Amino acid sequence: MKKKLLLMIDLVFLTRPIIIVPVWAFCAFGMTHGVLGMYYPSLHEYLLIFLYSLAPASVYIINQMADYEVDKANEGCPLLVRCNIPMKTAGIFAAVCALTSILGPIFMGHRVFAILALIAIIVGYVYSCKPFSLSGRPFFDFLTNAFEALLAFIAGIYINLEGLYSITSRFDHIVLLFQPGAEYVYLYALPYLLLMCAGSISSTLPDIRGDRAHGKITTAVRFGPRAAHCIALGFVLAVIPVSLFIESLSMGFDNFDTALAAFILLWKRTVDNPAMICALLVIPAYIPYLLNSKKSIYMELPHKAGGAAVMLVAAATTSYLLLHAGIAVYFMTWLYFRLRHKVSYPSLKSGGTDV
Repeated sequence: MKKKLLLMIDLVFLTRPIIIVPVWAFCAFGMTHGVLGMYYPSLHEYLLIFLYSLAPASVYIINQMADYEVDKANEGCPLLVRCNIPMKTAGIFAAVCALTSILGPIFMGHRVFAILALIAIIVGYVYSCKPFSLSGRPFFDFLTNAFEALLAFIAGIYINLEGLYSITSRFDHIVLLFQPGAEYVYLYALPYLLLMCAGSISSTLPDIRGDRAHGKITTAVRFGPRAAHCIALGFVLAVIPVSLFIESLSMGFDNFDTALAAFILLWKRTVDNPAMICALLVIPAYIPYLLNSKKSIYMELPHKAGGAAVMLVAAATTSYLLLHAGIAVYFMTWLYFRLRHKVSYPSLKSGGTDV
């Protein structure tokens, strides 16, 4: 009985709840776009976000299954390896998460969520598995993650259709995302996608040795840790001008006066300030590694600080229930690694009590 209970707990954390939290945040950014002041999602909307996040959860399991041998060589605490979870069991649980993320929204009458979840799962498979294995190809690795963030952003927009876009009253058909006017969805998502590109690159820096040994040529492997770190920082820095001039970009930069007027309008209405605030919070986390590249803790700081920043800013623009959920996930993750694996989270250093 104890073994079965521990297996279920291991499977839950195999979905990597700590990086599902940013998925909630990107949904929140989509929800709040074009909304002045706080946006308070209903329990129904929270449930939709949770169901959608099960699609990335299933992808995270698939990714660990595909990277089983690579994870053996990398540092950290790869759960699929460390917990000796059978591949078949992990695969079944991934399938359960995937089916729930698709069927749940359908039963709730939200077909577009099911379509977005299906796309996220397909893209995640292409990202993780052969013959595609985009996770091991420079540029494609972080661009695929950015596309996944775009899907979460669109899911948030669907929840709040009466905001900036007003695409349709029901948004029942995914084809509407490709009709005239829908380009604004992608335009206003751009700063958040830049943040995801940066976080994706930074998260692969600690895995360079194992990835290189198994022929997985990520962006970090291709350019080296320091250069990849600078590329990630460049994406974060780009968020600031993109956020400030996003309104001008949507107008096509007809002339300087238009750009200046749009800049002032954007600054006053803080249309895209959440992304800019995230960038400003994260930029200092990149400095220590630039000054001292020998300490691994400095290498890992940007993507961990980035995850915390997007969660805090997303909670500040929606409901603090999102913040409470993020804190609860962090605490449960810390407790799990401490008791189950005798390591401290997020450092994953030895210490704790075995279970």
